[in-house]
Amino acid sequence: MDLVSYRGFLHLGQILGMAGAAFGLLVFLAWMAAPWLASVSLGRQPRRPAVLLAFSGGSWLLLLLCATGFAISLAGMFLRFREVRHWPAQTMYEVIPLGVTAGYLSTLALYFVLGLHRQRGLARAFGDLFVALILFGGGSTLRYVLDLDPTGKPLPPALQSYWFSTHISAYMIGYFTLMIAAIGAWLYFCFRFWRGVLDRARHPLSRLTLAAVILFAVAPVPFGAQGALLGPGVLAFAGLVSAISVRSPGRMSWFDSWERDADRFTWLIFMVGFPFLTAGLMQGALWAQEAWAIYWGWDSKEVSALISWLFYACYLHLRFLAGWRGEKGMLLLCTGALSIFITFQLFGFLPDSQKSLHRYTDMEFVPAEGMMTPPAAAPAQ
Repeated sequence: MDLVSYRGFLHLGQILGMAGAAFGLLVFLAWMAAPWLASVSLGRQPRRPAVLLAFSGGSWLLLLLCATGFAISLAGMFLRFREVRHWPAQTMYEVIPLGVTAGYLSTLALYFVLGLHRQRGLARAFGDLFVALILFGGGSTLRYVLDLDPTGKPLPPALQSYWFSTHISAYMIGYFTLMIAAIGAWLYFCFRFWRGVLDRARHPLSRLTLAAVILFAVAPVPFGAQGALLGPGVLAFAGLVSAISVRSPGRMSWFDSWERDADRFTWLIFMVGFPFLTAGLMQGALWAQEAWAIYWGWDSKEVSALISWLFYACYLHLRFLAGWRGEKGMLLLCTGALSIFITFQLFGFLPDSQKSLHRYTDMEFVPAEGMMTPPAAAPAQ
């Protein structure tokens, strides 16, 4: 295999993503062990600051691995551009890695926007776990991509437009950023659930948290090993960490700051992703007008994308008008991620998708240009 190729960079990105995820979990567990290793607990000064400096260095190294993953993905997209001679977003073999690249970029930006780099002590651990899960998602996604058909396709006339790169890129940034928001919310629900189970007297478990955990631990399972690991796998890992933490000097006090700030954390991620989702929808309408002479044709893919956008618009309105914050808001963000996944990945399996004009990513589909164009004008008399 030629390493200096698009496929070679996909392999490299997959390896780095999985290795980075494993390293991130080790750094997270090291922070969890800090109360024993360095006497870190509320109200105490660490007796061995060198240990904490080493843990902090591990956190920065994890972020460097994420930045390296972004650089590798970006270089791979450039190589694919040279191979196919157009913006690499024609097939799922190209679109999904573009989304992974966007996800890494969003993670790097959000890490500083959300102030995760300023966290100290055990509060830093949660940010490391957050980055580790994103690296795992990126690595496992690229592993899936390597099994897809790598054949390049010439652009059909409708895609030969300046909207092609901006429309799809905006959607990928929006989709993957909102997925990141869902990961943050899912982590909250997992640790909140186990805290309620292990320390019910002081932290009673709400029905909403219980319902969210049951729903989102089960919903990803049908989507293969990746879904099983991100769903029940993350829940089980959170249970193990929580069981160890309740026996530490500070019990699960490290979770207090996350429990208090999780709503703001996921809200800010939403505020980054939603404008890109909106831009992708608007650019799609403008592009359709140029390609098919109609802004909106109620194509099944258009409707599916609109449903996802409306879902997040409802979240925005419910947050401000009905006060749906905290657990209610985060439950909506997790549900919205399911809507995005259906639009992005499961759409091709839906019956009505077989008639869609947006099946350009299907290698067996021959685009039928002009199917939505207006009737030809009558000849002049």
